[in-house]
Amino acid sequence: MDSISQVIHDCETCAAIKQAKRVKPLWYGGRWSKYKYGEAWQIDYITLPQTRQGKRYVLTMVEATTGWLETYPVPHATARNTILSLEKQVLWKHGTPERIESDNGTHFKNSLINNWAREHGIE
Repeated sequence: MDSISQVIHDCETCAAIKQAKRVKPLWYGGRWSKYKYGEAWQIDYITLPQTRQGKRYVLTMVEATTGWLETYPVPHATARNTILSLEKQVLWKHGTPERIESDNGTHFKNSLINNWAREHGIE
């Protein structure tokens, strides 16, 4: 094996990308097929190194029928920041969804989020 091939062969990132290409996306068919574009979203927080602006978390919002990704950086993963992120990145850009699915973390499942979702008719 020449040196470039060996580097690619030994690269963990390359192997992960190759494996990911074999897996169908979460939004592929199945339970999401009954929704139209913008009606269903999946959300979760990821943690990154803190920015100069003090933002350490990013809310990822994936449109369930297409896999379209929206992101919004925030300093803390809180219910208030979740609502702010959803309003700016989902509701204002794509309309009010019927359903938002999360991993049920405390920043997603609480009275503030529940009241906000109910007021907007979101399941």
